[in-house]
Amino acid sequence: MGKAFLILIADPNPFVRSFWARELIAAGYLTAEAGSSREIFTQLNVETPPDLLVMELDFPVSIGINVLERVQNLVPPIPQIIYTHLTEYETHPLVVKADDFIEKSEDPKDLLHSISEILG
Repeated sequence: MGKAFLILIADPNPFVRSFWARELIAAGYLTAEAGSSREIFTQLNVETPPDLLVMELDFPVSIGINVLERVQNLVPPIPQIIYTHLTEYETHPLVVKADDFIEKSEDPKDLLHSISEILG
């Protein structure tokens, strides 16, 4: 069996985090959760950081965009999927740099497919 990828689920809603943790664990991934920007960076500043960040922008938005900018400047970089209901930010320059943008109202299978594509 290959490496089990660790995915950080960053969403202020604990129900969204727990739903995706269950779904991703069932799909064979390891998960970590963050409900605030502080928790995101706590999870990223560990010896073995996550392999992928799935992030809601609504932290509120100004904070979410600032967090995204800080994440995109990390070395080494971490792939990001923006998973949000804030579709007006789909063309924001920082959001465009992310590996994928998925609207929350779409089929949940879209996020699983994107994760699979990014992590290989």
